Amino acid sequence: MMERSMERKLATIVCADVAGYSRLIGLDEEGTITRLRAHRRSLINPAVARHGGRIVKTMGDGLLVEFASPVEAVRCAAEIQLAVAAREAVLPEDRRIRFRIGINLGDVIVEDGDVLGDGVNIAARLQALADVGSICISRSVRDQVRDRLPVVFDDLGEQSVRNIARPVRCYRIRLDTYTAEASPEPAARRRWRLPAAVAAILVVLGGTGFVLFRERGPSEPTAAPVAAAARDPSTGASGMARVAPRLSLVVLPFANLSGDPDQEYFADGLTEDLTTDLSRIDGSFIIARNTAFTYKNKPVDIRQVGRDLGVRYVLEGSVRRSGDAVRVNAQLIDAETGAHLWTDRFDRVRADLIEMQSEITAGIASTLRVRLVDIESRRGQRERPNNPDATDLAMRGWALIYASQTQDNNVAARRLFEEALKADPQAVSALTGLGFTHIRDVLNRWTDAPGDPLQKADELIARAIAMKPDDASAHQYKALLRRAQRRSQEAIAAAERAVSLNRNLASGYTEIGWNYALLGQPEKTEHYVLQGMRLSPRDPFVVFWLLYIGVAQLHQGQDEAALDTFRKAIDADPGFPSSYGWLAAAYVFTGREAEAHEPMERWLRAVPWMTLTRYKTLEQSDHPAYMAQRPRIYAAWRKLGMPE
Repeated sequence: MMERSMERKLATIVCADVAGYSRLIGLDEEGTITRLRAHRRSLINPAVARHGGRIVKTMGDGLLVEFASPVEAVRCAAEIQLAVAAREAVLPEDRRIRFRIGINLGDVIVEDGDVLGDGVNIAARLQALADVGSICISRSVRDQVRDRLPVVFDDLGEQSVRNIARPVRCYRIRLDTYTAEASPEPAARRRWRLPAAVAAILVVLGGTGFVLFRERGPSEPTAAPVAAAARDPSTGASGMARVAPRLSLVVLPFANLSGDPDQEYFADGLTEDLTTDLSRIDGSFIIARNTAFTYKNKPVDIRQVGRDLGVRYVLEGSVRRSGDAVRVNAQLIDAETGAHLWTDRFDRVRADLIEMQSEITAGIASTLRVRLVDIESRRGQRERPNNPDATDLAMRGWALIYASQTQDNNVAARRLFEEALKADPQAVSALTGLGFTHIRDVLNRWTDAPGDPLQKADELIARAIAMKPDDASAHQYKALLRRAQRRSQEAIAAAERAVSLNRNLASGYTEIGWNYALLGQPEKTEHYVLQGMRLSPRDPFVVFWLLYIGVAQLHQGQDEAALDTFRKAIDADPGFPSSYGWLAAAYVFTGREAEAHEPMERWLRAVPWMTLTRYKTLEQSDHPAYMAQRPRIYAAWRKLGMPE
């Protein structure tokens, strides 16, 4: 019999458990399980990967995670607690999913992928001691993070742990004092940073499109000299050229794991297409294909690659093809530290090989753009927490917008965009961002007087397009603006212009589709929206896109299909209130009125100011064909208790 693999090591263990899980299941089994799965998929798993953790195992109501760094473990746990709380805030208190989390740094035994021992037992005990929605840590963790994270701890005193000889000192993290990624970096790292004015590359995810660009100052070196200086061993510690710009990346040749050398061309083609797609990001510095391919079939040290090429990020991956089925794994790596920042898998089955390759490429590129927003925003907060430049402020604004679709986040983001424009009135990302916050006020019915915010948005978007007339995302915001102004034909024209400038702009296609619905042509909606969703299946705005399809289905009398689509929308983002109102209407139309009351009540609790009159006044279209499709929806909501 073979001996099982076993080793000892020092690790940070995070133990998390859903508080009152059995009670939640008793109240709403299907809803609780659906929301928990959604939280794991879109919040927890990405956060763990982002902070370098490994999920050891999951249980029905909890999970065990291992980290190499106590600092990253605490950051991850705090972000999860805050994000879950924000998403669940729209629900009644007694139905909210909340976690208890315990964190311990200690010696563990690793056996066949599992972790065992006192280090794990203490983490489990800390989890049990934690209040609902809080984090309890051991003294060993507190000692490691106290000078690295600006957070307050409550001393809970000595606690006894079963089978542990000595009591464990415990602390509770005050989450109201936690500021994400605001820890200072060690001086040894910090001295290699470029001043913000030297390399102002901004990555911003647009309202339903992307804006990524560079604003080069007169003294800023080009990327090529930066890379050359990085390779020059004579560059000393004071040579700022060793630091890569904010958005610099190399796509290393993807590995062919198919076992068939004849399939090498597919992996190479994917690498080339990704290099091309990412180079379309305005202001980015993407290493050319010929240079990247010098690393093909060679063992590489990622950090050395970063130093050699003067890049901040490395994208690598693998391709496994069997017949018409293809699996692509991709991962984004920090070239300075070697840390994995993002990883994902893309599975496709398609007879048309060229179309399949194009779809995979677009999916990775669009997902990577979304991911880079978060990464660069965090980096700016870490490197310049007390002295942000216009780039930092705008990026933080976008990160807030995409954290959750709430009015409070919209207001906070607006302040950041306004500060960014004070620092740099020519910052296109801040112009479009500020304009977008005003558009969102109208589209989400957060204002009773749409004229003023739309006028402000019109001026801001016009300025952005005047400065960057070929910027696809600026035209995409113009499309959003025209839609909010009930000018859907012009919105379609603006979105088509955006797509002509960037064929992979997923939100351009979805915008076209929704505006056809607003023109009373819902039969055209699904085609365009699905085209966008294929390009960006994990987009932060996918909940809206699903709602576009669902509403178009209702307008065509496809009520059963709409019911299924609204359920998918809720699964994509359980915290977005409007989905529940549409689900309620679909229940009525499919003869399930008894099931309609709970989601309707949930929607009205989240937006207590909503009335039928207000909703009608703020409709996004007044087209006669569209308005003729609305009365039965109003009737369903009225039947379920929506105030007049």
